[in-house]
Amino acid sequence: MQIKSLEQYNGVIVDLEVGLRTQRAYRLFLNAMNSPRTISKYDTDLLNFMSYSGYTDYDSILLDDSEIIQKHLEDYVMSIKKISNKRSTVKNKLQAIELFLEVNKKMFYRRALHLLYPKDTTKKGNDVPYSNEDVSKFLSVTKSKKTIALIHFFASTGARPAVIEDPIIRFKHIMPMQMGCKGVLMYSGSNEEYWGFLTPEASKALDDYVDERLFRGEKITQESPVFVAARGKHQPYNPNVVVPLNHITLSTCFVKMTKKARIENYKTGNRFEKGLFLGFRKRFNTILKIDSEVNSNIAEKLMAHKRGLDGVYFKPTRDDCFREFRKAIPQLTISESERLKIEVSDLNKNKDEMIKQYEDRISRTEKLLNKVLEKLESSSFKS
Repeated sequence: MQIKSLEQYNGVIVDLEVGLRTQRAYRLFLNAMNSPRTISKYDTDLLNFMSYSGYTDYDSILLDDSEIIQKHLEDYVMSIKKISNKRSTVKNKLQAIELFLEVNKKMFYRRALHLLYPKDTTKKGNDVPYSNEDVSKFLSVTKSKKTIALIHFFASTGARPAVIEDPIIRFKHIMPMQMGCKGVLMYSGSNEEYWGFLTPEASKALDDYVDERLFRGEKITQESPVFVAARGKHQPYNPNVVVPLNHITLSTCFVKMTKKARIENYKTGNRFEKGLFLGFRKRFNTILKIDSEVNSNIAEKLMAHKRGLDGVYFKPTRDDCFREFRKAIPQLTISESERLKIEVSDLNKNKDEMIKQYEDRISRTEKLLNKVLEKLESSSFKS
């Protein structure tokens, strides 16, 4: 976790390196979080509040009366509202402070504080899914095999961007599946673990990216990261030194890609209607729940959603999830030609199944007729 310097907080806070972070109030706060990203963000948000309210260390917050703390919180909310009148912004900046007070068992009036939050009356952004045409445009503006593989990865899985590094997706987490698909174990080893899947089209894009890395001399093992960061323009490529791709580099790559693609994306408030990664998630979710016959409970699992008791007791296997995922493969496929191939393959498969069914029916009918003829012959012989 990155330690912030004094200068960023106008000299109000004493040296963080010597003693301050050993205070029990801070250690309780730190131990209430699990994700390094959350720790980094909450740490910054808490320090900003301390700087605004004039606190010089963590323990001194707890020495104040609850009424004084409440006043500081209310003043802080009103100061944030002058900068941004979005409820989500205010809520986001207060979460760290509320956690600090709660874990240290310091009373404050949460409901009264939340009544000061602004009311959102405008339409929210990030509410529209990418279309197949949008994703096709993304693919058309890049020749990078890594970027192409990443586009297909998120289009096929609808995963959150943090999935590539929390923990790092390695080749041991990739499993071959039927129909040329691949299974991807997301958030391996955590209580958020679930299976996502790559369509045949997305699987081929990943294979092309891996082949490129192998051709350049990289030795890929089961422990190798599936996606690696590119080196700087003036840095020579070294296949023996690879750095896993992180969410910041990933986001930067996708921002450049979306700008270059110039897809239709109107701005609503401070956000665009199609979110950078939410556009992929909403497309994936829409296809699974509207355009195909996927079981709704398994669709939630494929979205990494936990819904009620089903999230606790409903534990489908990887094969159960894939059986439902494959129903959506034609709609999830980006290329028109690839979709036509799948449709033709399905038609041929259905044709073969129908022919087999007819053959079975004819065979059963013939057997029945033979039995009837045998009985007729037997009865006529007796008479």
